[in-house]
Amino acid sequence: MVSNVHVDTNHAALASSLLSEQARAFRESVEDPKQFLSSCDGGDPGTPEQPSVWLFGVEPGWSLEDARGADLPEGQDVPRGDRYPVEQQLQWPFNRNAFKLLSALDGGHPSDFREFALRVRPFEKGCKGFFKGNLFPLALNKIATWHADAQRHTGFQEKGQYQEWVRRVRFPIIASQIATCRPGLVICAGTSHLSDFLAVTQTPDAQPHTFSVNGHVKRMYLSRSGLVPVAVVPHLSGGANGLNSDAAVAMAADLIKRHVLFPE
Repeated sequence: MVSNVHVDTNHAALASSLLSEQARAFRESVEDPKQFLSSCDGGDPGTPEQPSVWLFGVEPGWSLEDARGADLPEGQDVPRGDRYPVEQQLQWPFNRNAFKLLSALDGGHPSDFREFALRVRPFEKGCKGFFKGNLFPLALNKIATWHADAQRHTGFQEKGQYQEWVRRVRFPIIASQIATCRPGLVICAGTSHLSDFLAVTQTPDAQPHTFSVNGHVKRMYLSRSGLVPVAVVPHLSGGANGLNSDAAVAMAADLIKRHVLFPE
């Protein structure tokens, strides 16, 4: 009688053998803890003695550079610089709003974001005190997107399969890095993935906080119950319920400071 373990092993081996070289390389890189830092956007992960502020999104956005690379031959990745310059980041709504939040947490005003970014240079190679990455490493233009290029790149026919695989192989790596580096604060952007963010930060629970701006309710989750302080905020790219105004960013920063960074 053939054991289930033997059958599962053979099935996994067969599935691996059917992967394209591009998909196999992608999976190997995601599974390798040594490649974790290179899979993130950039910055300084910090140490327990000199902790950084981490910003984690759900997945990278799909840029014009990605679109140009979609026509590359199979197995050839989009050529990228590794500096992640602030001047380039300032072109993207997500990063601009992130800079607004960081500026407010630093004691400034959200409107000071450009001056703050050019002075501190968050997430840029060689910066100190800031680090940026994503739960899911593949760049896509929308959370619901899953197209033929993504299927070819990952070897998964459905996005749900890809996400469950990432949760199994990448989330423990993220959790280990957070446990090693002990960020002073992990800002997680995207409340729809609250459970995923709590899992990677090893946070047992988080308290909801709501506030309203111009009739639009904003919800965020804050916690000091785990290894590191955590703030799960609405997505930073806009939307009626997101941090889409300076007033909303300032209120979110105030809640983070009062309940997470400097609790009474």
